[in-house]
Amino acid sequence: MSTWRGACFFAKEELKKVRWKHLLTLIIIGYLTLFMTSMLPVAIKGEDVGLVNWGIDFVTFSMLPILGFMSTQTTGFYWKTDAFTKKLIVWRIMPIPVKQIALGRFLIFITILLPALVLLFILLFVTLRANTSEIALLPFSMFAIFWTGYAITVGLIYLYFELTQSGKVYFWFSTLLLFGFLAIMIIYTFTFKQSVVIMTYNTFVQGNWWVALISILISVLATLFMIPKITQKLKARSYIS
Repeated sequence: MSTWRGACFFAKEELKKVRWKHLLTLIIIGYLTLFMTSMLPVAIKGEDVGLVNWGIDFVTFSMLPILGFMSTQTTGFYWKTDAFTKKLIVWRIMPIPVKQIALGRFLIFITILLPALVLLFILLFVTLRANTSEIALLPFSMFAIFWTGYAITVGLIYLYFELTQSGKVYFWFSTLLLFGFLAIMIIYTFTFKQSVVIMTYNTFVQGNWWVALISILISVLATLFMIPKITQKLKARSYIS
């Protein structure tokens, strides 16, 4: 069986086990829609509201990449139980090549992430369009593509730590990254008095569509780089928590 065929079969079988957990992703999408549609119109109009700008940026940077992981979380105490390492042990015992595990896990991530982002951005556009005439379809489409590229790139970093590190290391990495986003967004917002998210939207309003393509290109290059890295690390990692 070829690597791609095996990875697709592996992803398909694992996705069958998700079942009701897709509801978690839908709940997060609903939360993001309500949160962002209440703040984006204010920020787009250019009103100087520091907390609004900070809130939009922090939620966007921190939440978009993890949409691809919500449905596949096995436990809320991963740092203690190290459930994913135990799953990896089972997969390694089975006749599944390491490369198929790495590629299959990526396919699971992307299969959940992309529909989630499509749904989120459609809901955002429809809701925002109903509340303000300042939202245009083409710039918003480029805006959505840009942040999709970002979500894939950062999600790959999460994927690397999930597959190659223990539950405790993965937990602390996720925690530090979250607080890192928090600190950076606070410093940026109150230093430059603007929102990164709104700045990217305005970039596409000005016709700079190529920025979205760069984001997608970076995500493609990140995928081509990270999958072999994950595969190599899986061959050498310790499976003792």
